[in-house]
Amino acid sequence: MSGYDDRGGHRDRGGYRDRGGYQDRGGRDHQRRDRSRSPGREGGPRGDRFREPRGGRGGYQGNAPGDEPRSNLPDLPSSVPIPKNARQVPYPDLQVRGTVGDKVMVQVNHHTIESLPTRPIYQYEFRFRIPEDSQLKGSDKVSTQQLARVLMTKAVTTFLKEDFVFDGVSLGWSPHIIVPVGTAETNIVELDKRRDGKPNSVEVSVKSTGALPIRVLVDYIQGGKFDLNPAGNGSIENILKWIQAVFRKDPATRFITRPNSSAYFDRSPETTMMLRSTKNVLEARRGVYQSMQLRFGRITLNVDTATIPFWVPGVCLTDTACALMGTQPSRLEGDFLANPEKFFVACGRLRGSFFNIRHLTSSKKDKKIKLTGFSQRNAIETTFEERVGDDESVTQSTSVSDYFDRKYKIKLQFPRLPLASTRFGEFPLEVCFSADGERYKEVLQGQETADFIKFATAPAYERKNQIHHGLRLLSHHAVPTIAEHGFKVNTDMMSVKARILPAPRLTYGGNRPMTPRDGRWNLRGLKFLRPSTIKSWVLVYIPARQPLDNGQLERFGSEMVRSFTDCGITVPREGPPVIVGNPFGNLIQVVKDSVARAHNQFGAPPDVIFAILQGASVPIYKTLKAGLDVHMGIASQVMLQEKALSGRGSAQYLANIAMKVNVKLGGTNCIADEPLFKAGRCMLLGGDISHAAPGALRSVNPPPSTAALVGTWDRECTAYTAVASVQESLLGSIANVKPMMAELLKRYAEKNNGLYPQHIVYYRDGVSESEFQTIKTEEGLKLRELCQELNAQAKITIIVAIKRRHTRFFADKDIASKLGNVPCGTVVENSSTINDAFIIAHPDLQGTKRPTRYVTIVDENVMGADAFQRLTFNLCSSYARATTSVAVCPPVYYADQACERARLHLLDAEDGKVKLGPVHANLRWNMYWQ
Repeated sequence: MSGYDDRGGHRDRGGYRDRGGYQDRGGRDHQRRDRSRSPGREGGPRGDRFREPRGGRGGYQGNAPGDEPRSNLPDLPSSVPIPKNARQVPYPDLQVRGTVGDKVMVQVNHHTIESLPTRPIYQYEFRFRIPEDSQLKGSDKVSTQQLARVLMTKAVTTFLKEDFVFDGVSLGWSPHIIVPVGTAETNIVELDKRRDGKPNSVEVSVKSTGALPIRVLVDYIQGGKFDLNPAGNGSIENILKWIQAVFRKDPATRFITRPNSSAYFDRSPETTMMLRSTKNVLEARRGVYQSMQLRFGRITLNVDTATIPFWVPGVCLTDTACALMGTQPSRLEGDFLANPEKFFVACGRLRGSFFNIRHLTSSKKDKKIKLTGFSQRNAIETTFEERVGDDESVTQSTSVSDYFDRKYKIKLQFPRLPLASTRFGEFPLEVCFSADGERYKEVLQGQETADFIKFATAPAYERKNQIHHGLRLLSHHAVPTIAEHGFKVNTDMMSVKARILPAPRLTYGGNRPMTPRDGRWNLRGLKFLRPSTIKSWVLVYIPARQPLDNGQLERFGSEMVRSFTDCGITVPREGPPVIVGNPFGNLIQVVKDSVARAHNQFGAPPDVIFAILQGASVPIYKTLKAGLDVHMGIASQVMLQEKALSGRGSAQYLANIAMKVNVKLGGTNCIADEPLFKAGRCMLLGGDISHAAPGALRSVNPPPSTAALVGTWDRECTAYTAVASVQESLLGSIANVKPMMAELLKRYAEKNNGLYPQHIVYYRDGVSESEFQTIKTEEGLKLRELCQELNAQAKITIIVAIKRRHTRFFADKDIASKLGNVPCGTVVENSSTINDAFIIAHPDLQGTKRPTRYVTIVDENVMGADAFQRLTFNLCSSYARATTSVAVCPPVYYADQACERARLHLLDAEDGKVKLGPVHANLRWNMYWQ
């Protein structure tokens, strides 16, 4: 179960969900929250060519260091001339502001755009509408598919000329004059007639707005204010859109992509792997990603890999249903009839995907049809009026099953299954086959995620080779449109200045210092700085299959006593009493019984309830957490039997559990030495918004988003409290930010003799560059207003953390790790005027390290570059549930976890709306979400 917050070891196996790229799938291109075949069920298409190229359990087993993926692509030229009608861009040096740390040079997967055109590039505004005689349901809106067909018609391509590029929405550019500047032209484009004979036309209006002021971008770069995204400057925004469109035009015609995406895929043995855990109905494909950006004082092309899951093409949907339900074809109908809900939930993952139907004539069998859902009736029960002979007025009622038998000589094997619903009608699943190039749009589940990550993850040296392979695929030097628009791309990765920050000094119990080594340390011989006390506890065991005997559970309880004591936590001498619950029974009653058992044995209700689950179960986990967090106010710790009782590394596992339990009970594990915390009363804030899964968002009434703020209240800024709320789905800013911040400030004052903080540092997650200004006005100004209303003389700094990005850094051999990664503590500045830097805070675990970019958008504390970078890096070593430095600083991490926990607290209200169950008052000071 993804988001299983407290199942043992910390979730940060290499950074903030940074395990090789599940967020790196080429989907949300800031971007975002997983079978047998027919015919030939014995393997993937084209047999052995698509067998899994990775080994068993040894991690990544790709090409050797220095080897590129096998291909017959031509090498990139050693030098490319600047195109005619173009001039080299005079880039200034980016001045580095930070001084602390060892200076090094690293490579980054950005390629400098070295030239811009000297001749005019004209911009055109387009408007598309459907004339009244061609409208369906009275709408003049042009769909994405219609727009693509319009732009591919011969009349339009001839009119726009060869070097025209389009942004996919409403703007286009060309080095040629299509219509005179300041004028407009309107034409009607005729598409193929519909089946009903009605016209199918689109009205296209083109207006010229003049030449792009390219000099404005050059002046912007040379002016040294290469700081924030130039939102609000329409000229620069349009120039950047133009460059993006130029570089997108060629790969969009050669590879699988989707509108306005920056990721491109093909299907080859070297870049494709079947996901065996899905019975070969899903496969992972590695493609190439490219995006134009303003980085490191230059216009750059960011080139990277992108890996996402696809539906395997050509698989019959009945085979897909078998795989998703975990059954065999011979049992499919029986399993559906026994548990229809299971079918609809499992096969709901297909909703929104496209398929082909093969029983039609050759001209129609390749047509893609979108699956919108499943019927409630089967092929025997579903009837329609079929025309008899040539007379349209003579019809007879016939079932879908009989129709296919008579019309196409197809005897349905699964007539009692639901039908696939589409806008064109309903079809039996067994005549539907997954279409080529269909992305899987849902979240991977369980082992599917592990299989996917195994393929997507690559060591830094291998990823660098994959990126070079992608650059050869793109072959910018050979694309005429790029040259005609005046661009030359440097084929070498940029080399940028970097520094390696010194490791922070941590303090544990007894004032024992600890300095991490390459972002790692262990708890051997260390006790928590402020350990908590457990006076009463209980262990609930919920087996799913064959349960363990009480002796094993009691021995585990004794190990808990020993491990917790070693960490400094005071616990009863005897282990926790054991309660065995029925996973199909009343879990709340089981919890109540466990509370009574602890009270009888220790004379007090439990301070913490431990639960061991045999196999991850989302419903059980949600029931436990909602009941204990909201209704009973008791801290809880859920563990998986496979990890807790595996017999391997139990001491380390229980030490990880102890770290989490200590902060859930109000303790402090350690503190990082940070000068800012000694300069006055300081408060750290973290904010994030969590949206529902993609499938749920496509429903008629999508679930709301959850927003959370976390804030510190102690002197060392290690103890956090959280508030959460629900808001409109997909809203980008925190709607109730002012009352939520007011509650956090009230709690701070309650713990600090009525005094408010003097310094507030707010780390905001989940924000794209185009939303910086929105966060400043919607959240920053409200925080300032709140401080004024409370007479809190606090100076505010707002730092945006951007995680989901495709920038990667690569080190030279003298400083690189075994995997080719840059060292822990590497910082690369992105601006010479503001605090804007990439920080790699986590150690080597697997794959290529993903940096986090931190951008200061408000800075009343006037933090220098060194102070800003040191604070952020030091915080990454104070994450409560890990003995490694993490990829994203804890305020961001905790806000994300509090959002996900709040989603478990959602309740259905009587008016049909969803409301948030409030966290019990007993837990408001503790980090219950850990």
